Amino acid sequence: MASSSFSFFQILSATTTLLLLLEAHQASSCFSAIFSFGDSLQDTGNFAHTFFNTALSNPPYGTTYFHKGTGRYCDGRIILDFIAESLGLPFVPPFLAGGDFSKGANFAFGGAVAVKSDPNWNHTLPDQIEWFQKFVQTDPLFRDPNFLANSLIVMGEIGGNDYNSGLSKGLPYDQLIQIVPPVVQAIGSAITYRSDKPSDYDKNGCLIWMNNFSEYHSSNLQTELDRLKGQFPTVTIAYADYLNSGIRMFSNQAQFGITVPFTACCGGNGYPCNATGPVCPNPLNYASWEGFHPTEATHHAISDGIIRGPYAIPFLSQKC
Repeated sequence: MASSSFSFFQILSATTTLLLLLEAHQASSCFSAIFSFGDSLQDTGNFAHTFFNTALSNPPYGTTYFHKGTGRYCDGRIILDFIAESLGLPFVPPFLAGGDFSKGANFAFGGAVAVKSDPNWNHTLPDQIEWFQKFVQTDPLFRDPNFLANSLIVMGEIGGNDYNSGLSKGLPYDQLIQIVPPVVQAIGSAITYRSDKPSDYDKNGCLIWMNNFSEYHSSNLQTELDRLKGQFPTVTIAYADYLNSGIRMFSNQAQFGITVPFTACCGGNGYPCNATGPVCPNPLNYASWEGFHPTEATHHAISDGIIRGPYAIPFLSQKC
């Protein structure tokens, strides 16, 4: 199989933080719908619907679970799918494809950034929020004030592409961390790097400085969440820790059936998989799909840590 790009582990360790916002809802009820925002790690088909005939719409994408391409950057389900399943809700449909949104809609778009810098790229987080605002203002679903109040809002993963832009330019650490505040502020309102020094890696084979960068991002994000909690006391805001849930998976890969952590199942070095290229015999044993995005197995392992613990969000595991 193709050699995995370390961009996959940059995504996993540096930027995988999930922000969940919940409108004030009755404690006795669960969620009636899910609305999601983010980038390719959350996209369930918006990119593929916008740009036709992409690799995402065809095998081997989707073959592990859906047995066809669905527009997900994965061989099967993503974290958002596992969250929906845990709540007894259907998979969240891509908003740009149209359809029935009575159980929610996904606005996440592959390649999205948190901070809009290119006026010609209209699929950023601010754009997604604008789509959602227009949707709320015009769709009859929102005539019922309880509809949004009983919905789960999933914000992220987002910010990874902002950071990967800095990484691709070879920015040193002290410049790279300067990107964090505007990214976190946007959430609130890719170079392949490899070192030959064993001391640069932790026991799981992940770059120590990249984990430190992720912790810096997480610290800034949680400070922003504390501010928002004070500003909106009637809204439940919870933070899900992708980083440590991912580290748990890499610390005990056998528990999740992953036997090949550092080699891409297909494609490699960020290149997409295609029907004519080699694909690993069992994607469920691999952590990396094409060297940049996780397999269903990794998504499952991380979502398990978020939904059931040890990094569980209380209102997901207890109230639902």
